[in-house]
Amino acid sequence: MHTLTMEGLLGAGTNAKLVNTPMRAAGEAERKGDRAAMERALGYAGAVTEQAESYQEKAAKGMEKEAEEKKETAEKLQETLIEKRTQEREELEERTQGTLAKANPTAEPTDLLELSEEGKQISFGNGAKAPEVSGTEESSPIELGGSVYTAAGEIVSAPEPGGELSTLA
Repeated sequence: MHTLTMEGLLGAGTNAKLVNTPMRAAGEAERKGDRAAMERALGYAGAVTEQAESYQEKAAKGMEKEAEEKKETAEKLQETLIEKRTQEREELEERTQGTLAKANPTAEPTDLLELSEEGKQISFGNGAKAPEVSGTEESSPIELGGSVYTAAGEIVSAPEPGGELSTLA
């Protein structure tokens, strides 16, 4: 809490309590019929009330300054976070570019797809020839027969490779 705010709140609270004394004295003077004492007591009450109002203004100024300081602090924190995120992003991009450059220094960055022998046979099983790839892994051929489900949920035998599927079944 800002010091002006604390000072203003304490002063206003104290003066608000202090105004009770002259008001009580003014009430007693009125009951006794002492008009001079009553006016004097009300004068004191007015002065204490004015002093409480000045402390209230001080508290308001203190709260404004406190709000400004919090806003500035929040802006600085946000700027710091933005700079940090920007720096992290740049470092990540540099690392990514470095990794790509090491993997394939002459070509543009691309995605690679590796197919197993089974995948090659399935992909190129309809008459196209699979490209030659050197590898140490041997696999068994895939049978392309089997069962197919119709729209009604019935099982029918699958057509031979290169055959046609009928969607009317």
